[in-house]
This record gives sequence, structure tokens and C-alpha cells, in this order.
Amino acid sequence: MDYSNFLNSIDNIIPKHLLYIDNYIRKQIITSKGTNVEYDYVECSVNIGYYIKSKNNNPQCFKRIFKNNFNELKNQYTELKEDIEKNIEFYNEAEPIIPNEYTCILSPMAAGIFAHESFGHKSEADFMVGDEKMLNEWAIGKKVGSDILNIVDCGYEINSGFLPYDDEGNKSKKTYLIKDGLLKGRLHSTETSALLDEEVTGNARAINFEYDSIVRMTSTFIEGGNKTVEELFSSVKDGIYIDTVNHGSGMSTFTLAPQRAYLIKDGKVSSPVLVSVITGNVMNTLNEITGLSNEIEIISGGSCGKIDQYPLKVAFGGPYIRVNKMQVS
Repeated sequence: MDYSNFLNSIDNIIPKHLLYIDNYIRKQIITSKGTNVEYDYVECSVNIGYYIKSKNNNPQCFKRIFKNNFNELKNQYTELKEDIEKNIEFYNEAEPIIPNEYTCILSPMAAGIFAHESFGHKSEADFMVGDEKMLNEWAIGKKVGSDILNIVDCGYEINSGFLPYDDEGNKSKKTYLIKDGLLKGRLHSTETSALLDEEVTGNARAINFEYDSIVRMTSTFIEGGNKTVEELFSSVKDGIYIDTVNHGSGMSTFTLAPQRAYLIKDGKVSSPVLVSVITGNVMNTLNEITGLSNEIEIISGGSCGKIDQYPLKVAFGGPYIRVNKMQVS
């Protein structure tokens, strides 16, 4: 009710939905290999949808506030208000982008979704089983990205990708998917690791006990670099800053659908622009990453779907990243 009253007090928006969700999860995993573990955790979120009264046809906006504790979920009005005000200003001022190839700066949120969609799914080893062409294309040790690029999946961080033991009883670990631009590893269940003769990574997951475990991401992120955020932006004369993203998809190619994006002029964030989609070839784009900030952010509350299992909680994130030659329209 507090969130509802807060939303109704803001001018220039029309609340659409307000949904509170909490899950208490308790897992016990007993296997013939001798595993006998039990753990529990809590997930709480407020999911908010609203329309903005603007010249751009009353666009819909969404905000999810995710916490691992109910008390932490209360009174998050400052963050919510800032986000709503940014969206109101954005949609009242934004003009359509001129489609072209641009150098882009991706925020940690955008970088995380990019990593999840462009490479995370590609790293789930069940896609490789029985596909010799794909195994040759994505051979371990192959150069697949810029020398400064490291992409990691890690299940033991306390966030929405938390998975201390996977649903086959394998202990979670930090798995490098890309290390120094080279393909370093894949995400595995017990079955896929045996079929491909690679190490188990603890990524067998099911949305609940009624489903078979399949290979899924946990918390997937790009590691930081050695640039400040200011240095990254100052290096771009004419480009685009991708601040927030509605959704993405990807395998060999990827797409990102931004929500807020801004022109960069002479190293400074400039006017807002409406971008429908950013797309490209995964491997080409990974090789066009030319800068990473030294600060990273991991975003909780993501949901991922695969086959008939949705939603599965994941986390994603990374630094601010500079990427050349992104196709923007």
C-alpha cells in the first residue's frame, strides 16, 4: 500500500500494475555420490509497471526492486523516484536515432544483459552436445573476444543467481567463460561434462522438483578493467550511451532493446534518443570491446527462460564498457 500511495502521488505517470512477490526456498539435495546438503534463502521483490504521459505515445516502463530480505524492500522510494523522473524526462525529450554504426558505452546493466544474451547462453554446454559444427566454432582456447575481456559465471555470490550447490548436488564455482579474450570454459551439468569430457561446473538447475535439471546460468558478469568511467566517456567523440535495457536475446547474433539511451558528443552525455534495437554478430562484437571501467555492478532480480522452464532467477552485470561498431536502429 505504501508503494501504491507513492506511485499515485507522482504526476505524469499512470500506474499499470504493482506486484509484490516473495519466495521462501528450502532445498535438500541427497545423491548417490554422497552429497547431503540443505540450505534456504528468501527472495522478495516489488514489480512496478506504469505509463508515462508524454509526446511519445504514453510508453510503458517497468521497475523491479529485488532484495533478499523483506525489511530491505521497504522505503526504497529514492531509487524508484529517480528512475521514474529519468524516464519522464527521457520520453518527453527523446528523438528517434539516425540508424547507423556507432561506438557505444554500455552501463553495467546493459553490459550484463549483453554478456548474458550474447555469450552466456552460448556457453551452456547442452547446446553443444551432438553438434560438431558448433563445437568446432566454439573450441576451448579459441580467440573469441578482445584481449581485455573476461566473462565469468559464479553461483556462490549472494544475489538472485545464488546457487551454492546445483540441483544435482555439485558444488558451485567460479567459471571463466572467457579469459583474456580466449574461450576458457563452458557451463555444465554432470551429463554434459561427461559427454564433452570437460569439468563439472555446478550449473544444473531446475525451476522446481517437477522438472529435470538442465544447464543454466547463475550470476554472469564481465570483470572490470583499468579505466575510470570518466576516461571511457571522454574517449568517445560521437557515440551512444546505453543506460537501461528492456530485454535482449541472442545466440550467434544478439539483440538488445534499450529503454534509455543518449547521444555522446565530445566525451559528454548529450540528448536522449529513442533506439529500437542494437544488434550484431556475437564474435565480431566481443572483439570490438576496447575499454572497461574499474568499477562493476551486479544486478539482482533477473529472470531467464529456457525450453519450458521459466522463470529462473539469475543475476548479471559488469563494468561500463566501450564497444566499437555496434549496429543501432
